[in-house]
Amino acid sequence: MKHTHIAAKLAAVLTACLLLISLFIPATKAHADELSGRTLEKELREMIDKGILSGYDDGTYRPTEQVSRGQFAAFIARALKLPEAAGSFQDVPKNSKLAKDIYRVQQAGIMGGYSGGIFKPDAPITREQVSLTMMNVLNYSEMVLQETRIDFTDVKEFQSSGSIRAAYYNIRYGIISGIPNKDGSMRFEPKSNATREQAAAFISRYLKAVDAYEPPSLPSIPETPEQPPVPEDPKDPVPPTPEPPVVTKDYYLATISNGKLVKQSKGYKEYLDAANEFNSDKSIQAMYRGNEIIRVRSGFAFGDNTSKAGAVENTIVYFDKDFKKKATYIQQGREMKYLGSNDQYINVQVGATEGYVKHSETDLIPIQLVTDRDHYTVSQWGTLTHHTYNYMTKKSASYYVQLAPDFLKKNGTYYSPDGVHFYDTNQRFTGTFLPYFQFLSARSTTSYTGAELDTLINKVLKDREKHGGRYKDAATKSKLVGLGKEFKKLEDDYNVNALLILSLAVHEGDYGMSQTAQTCNNLFGLYKYDSLTKLCPDKGTFKKPGDSAVALVKDFLNPNYMDPANKLDRAQGAAFGNKTTGFNVNYASDPTWGAKAGAHMYELDKAAGGKDYGRYKQFAFTKLEVPTNVRTAPSTNAPILFKYTSRYNGIYQKTSNGLSLGYPLTVIRSVTGDDGKTWYEVFSDDAKAKSGYISSDVVTIVNN
Repeated sequence: MKHTHIAAKLAAVLTACLLLISLFIPATKAHADELSGRTLEKELREMIDKGILSGYDDGTYRPTEQVSRGQFAAFIARALKLPEAAGSFQDVPKNSKLAKDIYRVQQAGIMGGYSGGIFKPDAPITREQVSLTMMNVLNYSEMVLQETRIDFTDVKEFQSSGSIRAAYYNIRYGIISGIPNKDGSMRFEPKSNATREQAAAFISRYLKAVDAYEPPSLPSIPETPEQPPVPEDPKDPVPPTPEPPVVTKDYYLATISNGKLVKQSKGYKEYLDAANEFNSDKSIQAMYRGNEIIRVRSGFAFGDNTSKAGAVENTIVYFDKDFKKKATYIQQGREMKYLGSNDQYINVQVGATEGYVKHSETDLIPIQLVTDRDHYTVSQWGTLTHHTYNYMTKKSASYYVQLAPDFLKKNGTYYSPDGVHFYDTNQRFTGTFLPYFQFLSARSTTSYTGAELDTLINKVLKDREKHGGRYKDAATKSKLVGLGKEFKKLEDDYNVNALLILSLAVHEGDYGMSQTAQTCNNLFGLYKYDSLTKLCPDKGTFKKPGDSAVALVKDFLNPNYMDPANKLDRAQGAAFGNKTTGFNVNYASDPTWGAKAGAHMYELDKAAGGKDYGRYKQFAFTKLEVPTNVRTAPSTNAPILFKYTSRYNGIYQKTSNGLSLGYPLTVIRSVTGDDGKTWYEVFSDDAKAKSGYISSDVVTIVNN
């Protein structure tokens, strides 16, 4: 959309974030001398005609006035036609003209209030706040969040990196741009307040973006595996069609024919020339650089990293496009959600974390050529099963998670990039779900005694013996035999859940029957790195199996993965977690390691009588990018027990279709502090204390 006055347009687009709304008596028509000739006249009249922007009782529209938070809320509620909702902000009387719309946007997760239970409806809304709110609107509309970056000269004026990304998301859909400086650079003015006409332009562009949006399609899971073709008679082989010669540094476009990518013979010296053709011709499904696929229209990414010697390597995921700030890493062949790419990087989602990977470590596959992929199914008995797929080995696997939540229907198929946020086969968001033991604090205590754990170990080993094979005589040969009391003592001495320790031994040591467990007394694969070929490295060999459990809690979990001081930059929260939060961020390359360990803990508890499952009714996540204090008592005057550092921890925001996965916490109970606010007693990540207190203002509560 082009306007005569670029500055006015950009300011409009930017603050467009400010959803103008005048919730006063609607006027029947605008004064010609008030709207006529304004740069944003078209957008203003469009919003008036749609009933989104109403006038004042004197018949004016006041396009240059600032927008308040209450007006902004009403503008959004009208534009999205949000359902009715109730609320109780102290400064929003029920008879207020703004009340119903404020509570509608609150219920939708688009706008929230402040501490003390207030909304501040009359306060002006800044361009930065509008940008964040409109990001929530995009989330509510289930539009994929991808960035288009502008190097704003006033980027340091943003309150957080999350606000910067919110601006980039809006820029991607043409909702927001920037304000030009005299030297041709751009600024955003995040602290400036937006006007009513800018809000009108913003909402107009958002509505157009929604109308034009086409979500990427997902392949359906085949009912039966595809059968391999019958080989032809080798007597008269048909010679293969030769591939056209390629120049390694040139770019080539490809279409799909007969289930294969067919590369065009024409090459492009410049990436932008190839990209322009790619964007203009919808029949083109992929772009190559030489013989390497670097871009697809839609599809999936997966790691294909190998060393110079041909050894399998992990793919590193970075927070930044310059590959300097590491976010996490992922096993070769495992699925990553594809968000876009160019000649420099591939934008992916791993877990709930959006990041960037190198072309040299990653491969792409168009959606049309996907024959299998990661997915979840729910059995007729309500059991949730996760089916995983390795794009390199072409092998599938599966494991039971636990009972599925009610919103996942029996006999249904679902997708989830992080095991928390679930989508149906039409890519509609269905709900969030936290598998209990995957997110239970490792500092919690099990209900079982040491003797009960020994009884449990004997029970599960006898059950393993029924499988035969490597589990023959497991009840006597397993290195787990007799360790129940030792695990319970470790819980007392090191403040790590004994059932969690047992579940890790089952997962990492194959019920104490793995070669490493049997030969090295190493139940947890400690010090067994991929680069080591020696079965029992010196540090990974123990005199007795129990010593490996001591090393696990003393040398690995407590100092590296659970200490909130985070000296080694590995601690992402004291729970198994996933690739965004908890141990799994830095503990294992398998993106489902945390889910599998939690599933083992679920099965062990069920076999022991089910006393631990559901014992705590609430989990919590710290909010994104906000330093969070955990105190010794429910008061801001109490000493700080420890502090969670601020960091970006995922793409999901606190909206109706997503949880922001900050540091995970398990709530023991809620109490009222001396300030009259709600505080939560939570298990302490710091091993020196059993629990601490955290204000309700700085966490998101999830009811189990």
